Amino acid sequence: MATSAASVAIAGGAVLGLAAPASAHNYLVSSTPAVGGTLTELPARFDITTNDRLLAIGGSDSGFAFRVLGPDGRYYEDGCVAVDGPSMTTKAALGASGKYEVEWQIVSADGHTVSDRYDFTWDAPAGFSPAAGTTKPPTCATDRGATAGAESDPGTTTAGGDSTASDALWIGAGGVVLVGLVVAVLLLLRRRPAPTPDDPDED
Repeated sequence: MATSAASVAIAGGAVLGLAAPASAHNYLVSSTPAVGGTLTELPARFDITTNDRLLAIGGSDSGFAFRVLGPDGRYYEDGCVAVDGPSMTTKAALGASGKYEVEWQIVSADGHTVSDRYDFTWDAPAGFSPAAGTTKPPTCATDRGATAGAESDPGTTTAGGDSTASDALWIGAGGVVLVGLVVAVLLLLRRRPAPTPDDPDED
């Protein structure tokens, strides 16, 4: 009986040990728009707030996403997010009234990625000018600008590439000349007549 009790205790400890890391994942505490709620005015920002700090290493928002999908199948976020402590925010934009879906992804304090989705209803006020939205999830304009700048920068990368190509050309030419010299020497050696013994009749 003592052995059985010990076995049960060990198994229980193993199960709790496996469950502990999972319970350490961040979970949603509050949001704007609220889960299943109705918006009648456009907020300044949409936000997701969790129970613990979010893991944004080096100020990078990699691994974080906040998408707002409208009833027309278009996306109404700008692709940019800001992470501050336990919260992630993005600029708010919406189209016509209807049911919308929020898709979010965060990197929790334990380093694991957590994602989920929820619905809310948008009841636009009178005189509201709906946003156009996009057919595909947008990329943050800051990231696009940095990428474009890197592509258009005529700095050392291009020059380094030309220098490498030039060096390779000269090395290749030198190799061809060396191979030609070796072949020429071999041909001369093959064409050189072999020495013959003296003819005894001439003596």
